Amino acid sequence: MPLAERLIHRIRSRGPITFAEFMEAALFDPDDGYYATKAAIGFEGADYFTSADLGPSFGRALARMAVDAWAALGRPSRWDLVEAGSGKGTVMRDLLASLERERPDAARAARPAIVEVSPRLREQQAVALAGREMRWATAAYGLAPVHGLIFANEVLDAFPVHVLVRTEDGVREAYVVERDGALVETLRAPSHADLRWRVPQALPVGGRWEVSTAAESWVAQVAAALTSGYLLLIDYADDEAGLLARMGSGTVRGFSRHRLVGDPLERPGEMDITATVDLTAIRRAAEGAGLRLVGTGTQRDVLARLGIREPAARPATPLEQLRAASRRSAVDTLLDPRGLGAFRVLLFAKDAPADGFRPFATTR
Repeated sequence: MPLAERLIHRIRSRGPITFAEFMEAALFDPDDGYYATKAAIGFEGADYFTSADLGPSFGRALARMAVDAWAALGRPSRWDLVEAGSGKGTVMRDLLASLERERPDAARAARPAIVEVSPRLREQQAVALAGREMRWATAAYGLAPVHGLIFANEVLDAFPVHVLVRTEDGVREAYVVERDGALVETLRAPSHADLRWRVPQALPVGGRWEVSTAAESWVAQVAAALTSGYLLLIDYADDEAGLLARMGSGTVRGFSRHRLVGDPLERPGEMDITATVDLTAIRRAAEGAGLRLVGTGTQRDVLARLGIREPAARPATPLEQLRAASRRSAVDTLLDPRGLGAFRVLLFAKDAPADGFRPFATTR
C-alpha cells in the first residue's frame, strides 16, 4: 500500500497527526520514506544538490578544518573523524584523500566513521569509500566514546518540525487530516503544552513558526557521544531575529527535480521536505548539552579562510585548463552569497581548546 494511503488509513483510524509526524513518515518510513528509498542527490535526474556534489574543493577545505581540530587536541596518535549524514560519501572520500596529501601524519592517526540511517545511502557510501577502513553506525552513540571531530553538512534541516501558528485565539499547531481522499492541513491545540511557549512574542497573528525538537535532541545525543573534541554543523539556517524578519511566512518547503513544490503534503515519500534551521534553538540545545561555541560564520567566509581559493600551478595543457576552469566555477558556487555561500557554519567544542581554528581566528 502506498505511503499516502497508509497515512490516510492511519488518520481515519486514529485521528489527525501533527505535521512533524507526517514529515517523519514522508522522509524516513522504512518502506516508502524519501531518504530510505528514493533520495536523489546531485544534478542529472536528482531532486537537489549539496556542496558535496561540486567536486573535491569542499572536502579539501573541510580537511583543513579537521587538521585544525587534530592539532588543537594535541595531535593524538588516534582520533575520530566522523561524518553524520554522509549522502553519497563523496565529502568523506575527498576529505580523506586531501588529508593524506596535505597531512599524512593526521591521516594515519584518523579513525573515519559515518553515521547514516538510510541503508540505501550506506550502500552508496560504501562504494565511494571502497578500500578504506570505515565504520558505520545508525546513531552517534554507536561510535561512542568519540575523541575528535564530528561534522554534519545539511543534516539538521531534514529533521521533522512542528509547525506552529499564532492565531487570534492563541498558538495552534498544524495537523494533517484527510479530506475527500487528500491530505490537508488543519489547526489544533499544540500536541505538547510547552510548544506554545516556543513561539516568539514578536511573531504576528497568522505567522508560522517551526520548532524541531528532533534536531535539538540529535545535537544533545551527539554531544553525549563526544567525550572530547568538536562538532561542526553546516546548514541553511538563520537565527531567531532573521526568521522573525520573514514576517511569519514559514520556511517548510518540498523539493523535486530541483524545483520547489508548493504543497509538501501532496506526494509523501516522493520528495524532499525541509525547513530552515533555527540557529538560536540549536545553539541553546548544544550549550545545554555541555558544548560551547567556538565560532560561527557563513560558508563563504569559512571556506575562504580555509584557503579554498588558493592558487594552484598554472595548467599546462588545454584539458588541464578546462578542468581548472570547472574547479573555479564549482568554488564560485560554493561561495555564492545568494546561495550556498550564505549557509551558516557553527563549531562547538567539548572538553577541548577553542583556539587554533583558521576560520574563527579573527572573529573570536
